Amino acid sequence: MKRSKFILTTAGFILIVFFTSACKKYTCECAAYNAGIPESGGKGTFTVKGSEAKRKKDCTDRSTNPDVNGNYTQCVIK
Repeated sequence: MKRSKFILTTAGFILIVFFTSACKKYTCECAAYNAGIPESGGKGTFTVKGSEAKRKKDCTDRSTNPDVNGNYTQCVIK
């Protein structure tokens, strides 16, 4: 009886920790850059949540490669 109660309590605790961390919100900050003028386009932020891999992907997917004029956007989790 004590062992099954311990197992249920432990499983419940693990589930609470898992769902709490999965719902934690993080800020993704994006900065726009123009060729030769750092951060000339200003900064923007938005919220990402989910697993670490999902947060990173959602944030970095908003980054862009330099275009023909050298303009690009870089996003990182803060």
